[in-house]
Amino acid sequence: MYRVLRRLVVILIHVLFGLKAHGIENLPSGGAVIAPLHRSFMDPVAVAGVIEQPISFMAKKELFRYPVFGWLLSKLHAFPVQRGVADRNAIRRAMDIVQSGGYLGIFPEGTRSRDGRVLPLQGGAALIAIKAGVPVVPVVVTNVAPLRLRRAIEVRIGQPIDLGEGGRTNRTEVKAAGEQISKEFTSLLGRNL
Repeated sequence: MYRVLRRLVVILIHVLFGLKAHGIENLPSGGAVIAPLHRSFMDPVAVAGVIEQPISFMAKKELFRYPVFGWLLSKLHAFPVQRGVADRNAIRRAMDIVQSGGYLGIFPEGTRSRDGRVLPLQGGAALIAIKAGVPVVPVVVTNVAPLRLRRAIEVRIGQPIDLGEGGRTNRTEVKAAGEQISKEFTSLLGRNL
C-alpha cells in the first residue's frame, strides 16, 4: 500500500506544484535517521515523495485518535510517539527500524514551526542515531509555506552526519550532535540551487 499511495501522491504533487530533489546521492544505503525541518503538513509527503525507500515517520500520538486516519498512517509506516515524555515504546521501535537497515523519519524540532523559523532542536533524532550507530540525514523542504500552484516544492537532502559507533550516550553528546544537525540545516537553507 505504501508504494501505491506514494506513487499517486507524487503524481498529484507534480501536477499541482512540481517536485524537485537535490542531494539524493547523499542518502546512505543502510539504516538512517531522516531528519527534516518541519514547517508544513506537506513536509513528510514531499520527503517521502523524493526518497524511494520507505520511511517510517514518528507521528504525534494524537493523530492516531481518529480510526480511519490512524489506520492510514500505520499503512504508511508511521507510528505514534507521545511528545513531552521519554516514550520508550516509540524509541524501541525507532531503534528496530534503523538497526534493521530502514529509514526513520523524525522531525528534530519536535513540532511544526508556525512562522517558518527554525525552532530549537529536541534530542530525539540525535539520541536514536547515536544509540543505534546510524547517520542523521538533515533535510529541508522549501516552497511549502504557503503552497502555491505551479511553484515547485524543493527537497534538499544534506550530507549524512556520522555521530559515532552506537551505544550509550549522555546529554552533552546529544546536545553537541544537535548543534551539528543545526549547522547543516543552516547550510541547506542558505544554498541557492
